[in-house]
Amino acid sequence: MLPVDLWHGVVSEFIRSAGSGALAGDMAGRFVNLHGVVPGMGELRSWENSLSFLADAVRPLAGRDVGVFVGSPGGLSGPPASTAMIREREDGPPAVALEYHLPLSGKRIDVLFTGTDRSGQPWSVVLELKQWSRAWLDDAHATNVRCQEKASAGDLHPHPSEQAADYADWLGDYHSAFVEEGVKASPAAWCHNLEEADAAALLDARFADLLERSPLFLKGQQDGLAAHIGARVGAGGGARVLDRILGASFHPGPRVLDSLEQVLEARREWHLLDEQRVAFNEILAEVRRARAGAGRSVVLVRGAPGTGKTVVAVQLLASALRLEWKAAHATGGKAFTTALRSKFRGAHGLFLWNMSLRTAPTQGLDLLLVDEAHRVRESSDMRFTPRAERGKRSQAEELINAARVAVFLLDENQSVRPDEVGSTDLLRAEAKRLGAKVREFDLEAQFRCGGCAEYLQWVDWLLEFRAERPGPWGARYEVSIVGTPEELEAVVPESRARGETARLVAGFCWEWSAAPADGRLVPDVVIGEWKRPWNEKPGDRPYKPGNHPYTLWADTEVGERQIGCIYSAQGFDFARVGVIWGPDLVRRGGRWVARKEHSFDRPVRSSGDMLKLVRNAYRVLLTRGMRGVRLLILDDETREYVRGALTLVV
Repeated sequence: MLPVDLWHGVVSEFIRSAGSGALAGDMAGRFVNLHGVVPGMGELRSWENSLSFLADAVRPLAGRDVGVFVGSPGGLSGPPASTAMIREREDGPPAVALEYHLPLSGKRIDVLFTGTDRSGQPWSVVLELKQWSRAWLDDAHATNVRCQEKASAGDLHPHPSEQAADYADWLGDYHSAFVEEGVKASPAAWCHNLEEADAAALLDARFADLLERSPLFLKGQQDGLAAHIGARVGAGGGARVLDRILGASFHPGPRVLDSLEQVLEARREWHLLDEQRVAFNEILAEVRRARAGAGRSVVLVRGAPGTGKTVVAVQLLASALRLEWKAAHATGGKAFTTALRSKFRGAHGLFLWNMSLRTAPTQGLDLLLVDEAHRVRESSDMRFTPRAERGKRSQAEELINAARVAVFLLDENQSVRPDEVGSTDLLRAEAKRLGAKVREFDLEAQFRCGGCAEYLQWVDWLLEFRAERPGPWGARYEVSIVGTPEELEAVVPESRARGETARLVAGFCWEWSAAPADGRLVPDVVIGEWKRPWNEKPGDRPYKPGNHPYTLWADTEVGERQIGCIYSAQGFDFARVGVIWGPDLVRRGGRWVARKEHSFDRPVRSSGDMLKLVRNAYRVLLTRGMRGVRLLILDDETREYVRGALTLVV
């Protein structure tokens, strides 16, 4: 079984290991075992420096090797925190886990301290460590902070106390030891290099409520940190509580299910109809069979855009959790997962990346719902994975092994990158190889584009995904071709005036620049004198569902003068959409031609299957509008071909 942390033991062992200099090396070995890649020198140095400071700070908790620390955490009955050492306990001192990996998540908690308080309540202190030497805020409205670590200034970061609080909330909502077994999480942060004079931004009044819940300790405040930790975990039982945490699993709690249910009940588009209900009922039955010992299954649910694959998936997720089964939703698309996390903000931790299942325990879930399964990758190997470690397992194998029943919802004409290999044939073959039985369902009814199946069929006919020309759709869906970007852009204010949403999207025919330091986006999309930026490119910093650049582009006024590319738009729907059809896909000599010289999507451009991927991309862009689409086609011959194809059905 792969490790879920990089080191754990009682606090006295932690102090001895940190003092001997062996701790970072031990952690590096477990890191390679878990990730298949050697940690970077920066991470190694941070372990060596921060954990050495921490070991000195918590020395009072070790006592005479098994001594305990007494006190009472804030908000609980009893005397205030004390540094008095009391008699030894049979169940031992506090325990420590370093770099603890949240189950089915790519996130790691720097340090967990575990134990009990004087009343016997089991606790875990979630501690975020920072080596910052200075911190500041951009302005009076900012809550993200900028920091300086040694000589270099970094990007935006959440407040360290907020980062710890978010981890504590995640444990309380999604971790079985906290949801089912009553362990409580207490967040805190320690900037051990940061003088109080340089920390004014972090102590600002705007963070008062946060700091009350998740205190921040600075350089020279190690006694206060030790008192804070000891008050919660100092009465013994550290190893016993830690065992409960390390042996636990992903298990969403009641508050998460309530949040999920509220959205599903309030919005009609999440309700099941016809063959959606058939697939839903059969998949629940398949999970019951698997739980009764009938063996594992793989279920394939196929459907074109708008047939309700995600409705089926999310309703299955809610029903499984209601039945107290272990279930999760996963995708390989960043924009799509972001969209779902934004829609279900109180339950966003249920929506995972496929990569997060790489180290999942075998059949640890009862039900795994892999949405947009056409985006399943060849493998979950990372760029820095050593050559000898690569190719040991396919991503499909990882996903199938993660659950008793793995459901793959896919549309084989929506893969948009060359390493996206999800297909019926591949998933059938992997299931057979792994000894899982296969069931298959097809969804036909159309719920997107105003329920206008003929328009979706026209898009597929236009792009040569189907041979049969559809019938007319009359006034049920609006399609128009315009001659200037100004006419295209007018769809946004016109829709806003009607109380509708609209966005502009485009083929990947212009460079996508990173935002400069001042935050102003570069106007990369240039058509004559008309210039607009792509939406903000996501950086490496963590985002909440509501402030992710994809969410801001799709859900706020910020996005109305920005252009979304395929990676931004996939997974989002708007009332109307304006599509810039660039010169990367053109009609020549009675066939479609992909032109590499006009594509800035480097993986696609270098692929041997560029034509299919670009056609797939425009298929996605053309189906983002629920009520209408407005087209600006930059290539003359292509424009006339599309116009002619439109006149045949309208």
